[in-house]
Amino acid sequence: MKKIVSHKAYFIAMHVLIFILLLITLYTSFPSVQVIVKEIIDPAQKVYTIAHRGASGYAPENTMPAFELAREMDSDSIELDIHLTKDQIPVVIHDDTVNRTTNSKGYVKNMTLEQIKQLDAGSWFNKAYPMFAREIYAGTTIPTLDEVFETFGKDINYVLEIKESTPKINIEVLLNEYIKKYNLEKVVAIHSFSAASLRKFHSINPDIPLYQLVWNDYTAVRVTEAYLADVKSYAVGISPNFQGISASYVAQIKRAGLKVMPYTINYQLNMDKAYSWGVDGVYTNFPDRFHEVIETNRKNANW
Repeated sequence: MKKIVSHKAYFIAMHVLIFILLLITLYTSFPSVQVIVKEIIDPAQKVYTIAHRGASGYAPENTMPAFELAREMDSDSIELDIHLTKDQIPVVIHDDTVNRTTNSKGYVKNMTLEQIKQLDAGSWFNKAYPMFAREIYAGTTIPTLDEVFETFGKDINYVLEIKESTPKINIEVLLNEYIKKYNLEKVVAIHSFSAASLRKFHSINPDIPLYQLVWNDYTAVRVTEAYLADVKSYAVGISPNFQGISASYVAQIKRAGLKVMPYTINYQLNMDKAYSWGVDGVYTNFPDRFHEVIETNRKNANW
């Protein structure tokens, strides 16, 4: 009986040893296995790809084709800018005028939705970027916020930019109504350069994550703790221009419990630098490029 037990133990031990040797061989021979093991032992923190005005490096900014392409490229979020027409309809366009991105001129606030919808918001892109030009971009219209929400629903996350709060038009209340109308509270974030607007939105709906947009004229090494405490009272993070930040700046903000989402990074060398600093996400016109950077760092186990 003892011989039978001893034989079984030997048999099991040999198979366990062979299994361990097989795992070691797989781990040392295949980088993909190393990544899987690394993720199990030490899961990487999610770094978000935010398509700036959609995949605007490849399609006309703030248009449905740019947002469609961003989704095809597996962007985590699409960033879009909001202005109100003369008849108080939220439309998606960056500038306060239609001069740069359409075949017309004038302020958005002075035009009705019917007038806005007659403009060509795509042909300019084909002329400016012939390497990415497509016939379908010609005649593309400025979308309404309704169109974007109806088309994409909860299939993607959104970052909406409020340009500036005004006493006459309570855009914060209006945007919150649109978010609730489509039941998108869990997939929408708001950012703005206007701290007053963000504070107002926070008072209306404290459950929506807010980000303070920042422009630094020089490379910031650190900011005051009082400033960080103030931002933290209404926002979950800071979105600075990439050229105006440093590794120490990112580290200080993250130590304060705030997220860091720099904009707008289009070159992979800078994307890699931001990734190495530990940012929480990147705004880019080229979502596919940042995905490549993330994947390369994962394979090299540089979380």
